[in-house]
Amino acid sequence: MMTYARNRNAITTGSRVMVSGTGQTGVITAIHSEGLSAEQVRRAKTVEVEGCEGKFEPVELIRLGLH
Repeated sequence: MMTYARNRNAITTGSRVMVSGTGQTGVITAIHSEGLSAEQVRRAKTVEVEGCEGKFEPVELIRLGLH
């Protein structure tokens, strides 16, 4: 599943991102989008980031690079 980060950059599994609130960085390991519309995915805690505890909203993330 592809969705968009805070600055409207596309993010997918494998994208390197930074969590805007904490400055932690990591790679997206999963985006849980089953049964959700694109808007719901962007506004819900659906993204898991390697090395960061919990799930994040895509709008909380800043893309640093793709695969």
